[in-house]
Amino acid sequence: MRNMLKFMLPILAFAMPVGVQAAPESNPQVVVQTAITKLTARIEKDRESLRKDPAALNVVIEENIAPFVDIAGIARGVMGQFFRQATDAQRDRFATVFKQSMVRTYANGLTSYDNQVITVKPYVPSDTPNRAQVEVEVALENGTVVPVIFQMIRAGDGRWMTRNLIVNGLNLGLTFRKRFAEVVEQNAGNIDKAITSWSPAPIDVVKDKS
Repeated sequence: MRNMLKFMLPILAFAMPVGVQAAPESNPQVVVQTAITKLTARIEKDRESLRKDPAALNVVIEENIAPFVDIAGIARGVMGQFFRQATDAQRDRFATVFKQSMVRTYANGLTSYDNQVITVKPYVPSDTPNRAQVEVEVALENGTVVPVIFQMIRAGDGRWMTRNLIVNGLNLGLTFRKRFAEVVEQNAGNIDKAITSWSPAPIDVVKDKS
């Protein structure tokens, strides 16, 4: 088993919905597919300059990815039972810390992309109009195909936003929630200290065929 992030960075960086349409797109599959096309073209064009300029990487992420990920919703889910115990200030602080860790992950992903084949499968609407699942397959160099499910919600302004990822059967939202609970326990129940020391632990989700 190899570290999940080696495989996940390109997926996280390129398959997140981004602001590519003038009006909200009714089909979340189109949102994801357009995101992949736009960002892969950007990294292929500016790979070396982005590697040399971390600030430019952060700008790309802030403008094209972060606004279209439900940071507050994801952070609330990661805090789990401790969200109810936390103050408003602690909730806001964790959302900020979580976003910072996400930006760092995406920054690595933007420079780790190496022409992996990412296929967005046909979209099947759900019975709930404001929720959707978009299935993606990522073909790695060793022949492994990693299935990824994007669990999405429709925001009040009509945009589709990512709320959670399921990678190769592993629910990352639930995994990060367990991780946060562990960090709280390691800090003797002190939520402030848990937020300060938050860092997603490496997770193995892909078995190498070699």
